[in-house]
Amino acid sequence: PSNPGSPWTFVWKNPTGKPLMGLTVTVVAASDVAAHRILWSLRIDHVPEPWGVWRTVFPQVALAQPGPDAEVFLPRGAGEVKSGVWSEAFQFSGNYPSGWLSLPFLAVYDRRVGTGLYTAIHDPWGSTKDLVVESRPAEQAVDLRFDHPAPNMGQSGTGFQLEGTAVWQLLRGDWYDASIIYRDWVRDQARWYPSLGSDGRQDTPRWLKELSCWALASGTTEQVVPATKEFQQAIGLPVGVHWYNWHTIPFDNDYPHYFPAKPGFAEGVAALQSSDVFVMPYINGRLWDIRDRGSDVFQFDDIARGAATKDEADGPYTETYGSKETDGSPVHLAAMCPATDLWKSKVRQIVLRLMNEYGVRGVYIDQVAAAKPQLCFDASHGHPLGGGHWWTEGYWDLLTKIRADMPKDCVLTTECNAEPYIHCFDGYLTWHWQYNGQVPAFPAVYGGAIQMFGRAYRGGPTKDLALCMKAGQQLVYGEQIGWIDPNVTKEPDNMAFLRQMVHLRAKLIDYFMAGEMARPPRLEGTIPTVTADWQWHGVWPVTTDAVLTGAWRLPAENRMVFLFVNVSDQPVTAEFDTDPARFGLPGRPERIRKITADGEEESEIQAELHFPPKSAWAWEID
Repeated sequence: PSNPGSPWTFVWKNPTGKPLMGLTVTVVAASDVAAHRILWSLRIDHVPEPWGVWRTVFPQVALAQPGPDAEVFLPRGAGEVKSGVWSEAFQFSGNYPSGWLSLPFLAVYDRRVGTGLYTAIHDPWGSTKDLVVESRPAEQAVDLRFDHPAPNMGQSGTGFQLEGTAVWQLLRGDWYDASIIYRDWVRDQARWYPSLGSDGRQDTPRWLKELSCWALASGTTEQVVPATKEFQQAIGLPVGVHWYNWHTIPFDNDYPHYFPAKPGFAEGVAALQSSDVFVMPYINGRLWDIRDRGSDVFQFDDIARGAATKDEADGPYTETYGSKETDGSPVHLAAMCPATDLWKSKVRQIVLRLMNEYGVRGVYIDQVAAAKPQLCFDASHGHPLGGGHWWTEGYWDLLTKIRADMPKDCVLTTECNAEPYIHCFDGYLTWHWQYNGQVPAFPAVYGGAIQMFGRAYRGGPTKDLALCMKAGQQLVYGEQIGWIDPNVTKEPDNMAFLRQMVHLRAKLIDYFMAGEMARPPRLEGTIPTVTADWQWHGVWPVTTDAVLTGAWRLPAENRMVFLFVNVSDQPVTAEFDTDPARFGLPGRPERIRKITADGEEESEIQAELHFPPKSAWAWEID
């Protein structure tokens, strides 16, 4: 460049060999000295016919181990941290946006030194891409790659331009600091970041923002209503119930023909909602059964096939989930294209009928923020073929129109937590946050912008400890507690712990409704760990510290809360660093309150902390 700090431009053109003559690749690298980062852009032009760009892998970087305590941050679910990656075979890959790759950034750093690299795609449209982390133990290296399917992929003469900006930034800190880098960009540039006010989301009803507990129920009114009422009475606060199998068709079969509802459904909804229970039935937001009346075809061939996503051979993409047709064969469900008017109209009709005719307060639209975008090649749908950001835009249009027409006190939720749909949903079901080494990166980015709720509570010989670990983690992560079988009321110890988590969360509701996550405090000393089988897929051991910690703040009110949960059945003693600067506090607190599920009292921050078994409490600091 002619001036220091000006962008560098690199151009490759006219490759040897006649077939690709004229092809030009341009990369621009702009330095941001103040932020210690390089911003990359990429463009591919003059692609000679009949050639066309199919995929572009950019940027790619190989990193040596930054130190003995090196870690890699992966954006699966809530976020994960992995160590030992440089010395063993390791690969992680995922499709963005999806529940299993919810954020488009990676980080590598040394935990002890606190120095590393943040790399991301800052794309305001949420375009489809794949992220890859792959180790090369022989070279003591880890490769980080971003793989982009091109819009109109492979079509004659198709070039490519990177949506957004690729970022390499010097990282000072760890996964939390990387999350804050991304959070700051999201708040400033992402098209999906919602409007927030003094009490959080302006377009989300207050009842959902104040809710702290969810039940999970399935079946007839007789199976759901009495047990859920008993659960709400035992909790002693309003609860939500996620009602599955309210319809007469089988689960994952004959979609999307949900009506008629089972007898008594409307009456059951009314009975629950007069008893401090908010009802949210299940529907699927992606799938149409290709044999949609038992073993026969009803509407798929004549009505739906044209709006299904298609592969390069013009066949519909189909999925199976273990459900069976009436003849015993697997149910094959076509993934529908959100860019089509047919699918937009069908989902809208179902949602509004549930709200207006049956009076439900919310509808759960399954899979939207869980499943990856399909690379659809049906030109009649009017979107670019394959890659791009048309998938997210299709759902934005579909969901925005529903929100404009639904009753104002109603909500929409969906499965998992792919980020680009946040402004279209009021809640994300975070049931899949079940991984070892999990960290709350997603809440660090989006706390206060959307309500997160639910873990999969399951069985097994260590289910009681797993329940405590999950509920405790939900509390410090800022999630609404539960998504649990209401018959947990028959388990007194588990019910008592669950109730403690719910009531403590309710006392701190402002932080989760309108606040943001601060750096979770780190306890010093020998902190025991606990391990339980979380039964996510078969035997699924997860290990955490016995004492889980979290921190949330209300910046406008200069208030902050530290959370501590001992999920074990043994007392724990630990050291706590009382230096205010460690947590971004400007000076000594003016007032400190210790808050439990049962009340609060004036307190002071202590250097030595004692945690009774299965207990939770918080320090609120002004």
